[in-house]
Amino acid sequence: MNSSTQEQVLQIRKCGMDDLQCVTALLREFGYPTTLSVMKERMEGMEQDSFRRTMVAELNDEVVGMIELRQVHSYYKQADCIMEITALIVGEEHRGSGLGRRLVSAAEEFARERGCSQVFLRSGNRVERAPAHAFYRHVGFEMSSGYRFSKKLK
Repeated sequence: MNSSTQEQVLQIRKCGMDDLQCVTALLREFGYPTTLSVMKERMEGMEQDSFRRTMVAELNDEVVGMIELRQVHSYYKQADCIMEITALIVGEEHRGSGLGRRLVSAAEEFARERGCSQVFLRSGNRVERAPAHAFYRHVGFEMSSGYRFSKKLK
């Protein structure tokens, strides 16, 4: 069977240590410099954190996307909990194919299972983020008002 007629098999599943190299490559492709050893430490720490979940999109046995989630409890929100998308990456050659939408849908389902009533994310306001912002609106996110402030600690 030729590859153009071969059916594509997509699976979205929990990320594991076997995915270390693929996840590191996705982060690098997206512009986040990191090493395998640094990512190994991060992933080991996150595996122990019940308020975090990383899922990968695997297309024909190849990891081509990822989404990282963090469950948040807050004094100022009325909800029991909310879920933050802290990372969402689809490999460049697969962007526009619906993988991002499928990852967000999987995140929403996970959030519902945890009793969360809202999913949110943060994104920079740089011009190069415009396509990501359009995608977020396309999958139902609304732009909130406000600013993000940060301070480096010494």
